[in-house]
Amino acid sequence: MDIKEKMQTMKVAVMALAMALFFTSCAVQSNYEKAIADFVQTDRSGTWTDLKFKVIEMGEPTDITVGDSIKILTDKFESDKEKYLNNLKSSIARSTASRDKESFSSMKEFYQKQIDKNQTLLDSISKTAVVLPEAYVNVPESKVLAKEIECRFSIVPPMYNNGARQEMTEKFMLNAAGDKCYRMTHSKTKK
Repeated sequence: MDIKEKMQTMKVAVMALAMALFFTSCAVQSNYEKAIADFVQTDRSGTWTDLKFKVIEMGEPTDITVGDSIKILTDKFESDKEKYLNNLKSSIARSTASRDKESFSSMKEFYQKQIDKNQTLLDSISKTAVVLPEAYVNVPESKVLAKEIECRFSIVPPMYNNGARQEMTEKFMLNAAGDKCYRMTHSKTKK
């Protein structure tokens, strides 16, 4: 086989590979589209309505991994913990100020009990740490749990007798395989 034939064979192989990747990509894209279309056209009671769903533009999916999920849970826990601790600190400060202004010993005692109770809670909560669900134990942080994808689409609501299309852009959370949609959230990107 001469060099020309080898080059021609390589070109054919590269083209075949490119075509295979293209068709695989289209199949995955169609998987996402079907999952999103089913989700948009199915109401909460499970009734499917033909809204003449049509994808206008679909972004690239973003993987949500175990590591991402752990970070979200940890950040939420720490944020809530900090708010609770700040509320307890404020309550202790108010009770201390009230106790110091009070002239009746019974009221001073009342405020001191509030201070002691809140201080005990503050000390206890300060020592807490996030407890992750069992599903995350011994699972690699790189494992993909879900996919998020932004999609611009149009529908024709049944109450529009004139057939006018309504366009919207939303973010969808799909399972790791991309064939089932869990939820839709309003996209904050500009249209």
